Amino acid sequence: MKLSDIELPSNRTFGFFFAAVFALACGYFIYQGTEIFAWILGGLAFTFFVVGLIKPLLLLPLNRQWMRFGFLLSNIINPIILGFMFFFMFTPIGMLMRLFGRDELRLKPKPATSYWKVRDTGLAADSLKYQF
Repeated sequence: MKLSDIELPSNRTFGFFFAAVFALACGYFIYQGTEIFAWILGGLAFTFFVVGLIKPLLLLPLNRQWMRFGFLLSNIINPIILGFMFFFMFTPIGMLMRLFGRDELRLKPKPATSYWKVRDTGLAADSLKYQF
């Protein structure tokens, strides 16, 4: 997936979302007693809310940069998470299956005259007469 294929959310939604994030952070710093950070974050929350309400087109460059950051972050984090899943989840399961002699894909050759497998479908021949 390319960066140009990503569709941006609306600028108004972007502004309201960041206003909510900054307002929550402001509330946290008020709770912690750090008033200078609370005032700064409260001002940012108010600014993003007002700009998103009145002139959301001003938020377009920030919206683009935020999506670029998310795209870059996904290109870094996704291989790490998938590698973690493979090496710490699938590899031990595969080793345990090999240890206990399981061959789910039936890859081990078995001496036989024919490799044809007879399957019982459980369906009678006349049950498929009127399908539709």
